[in-house]
Amino acid sequence: MEINYELTEKDFTESFLIHRNRRPATKWIRRIVISSMVLVCLFFFVGSLLAHNTRTLMPMFALLILWVLIFSGLPYRLTARRQFRKQPGAKGPRTLTLDAGGVHWRWNGGSSDVEWKNYIRFVEGANQILFYTSPACFNIVPKRALVPAQLSKLREMLEQNIRSEA
Repeated sequence: MEINYELTEKDFTESFLIHRNRRPATKWIRRIVISSMVLVCLFFFVGSLLAHNTRTLMPMFALLILWVLIFSGLPYRLTARRQFRKQPGAKGPRTLTLDAGGVHWRWNGGSSDVEWKNYIRFVEGANQILFYTSPACFNIVPKRALVPAQLSKLREMLEQNIRSEA
């Protein structure tokens, strides 16, 4: 199977978020922490309104906004954007070939041939599929580059050759 595509900044950004959320516990802990912070701030806000003292809330709301930005993934988005923009190999056309021997990547400026045994897992997100060769190193395949029949065949090949985590 051969897939031709070009990565975009959005692919990079979404793949970093998929990587961060690959474990359900991580996703739910983050949601619980953000919800707890909002509830605590609401509690103090209502208390301050009842005491007619709203000036003391400004630092708390600034801190809440900072924490929500951090926990919502802003650092991941900024890191992904910076990496995409400063990595020449991320831009330009790519060709991915999958066969019984493994995965063959070709891009402007390089190539890579990786046997199936070297992949430790794959994670499928809404718009991308990530191929992992280590716990933190992955390659991105955008689903928009695939027709439905290719996507089904790709999933089948991945299930046969790599352990899934999604």
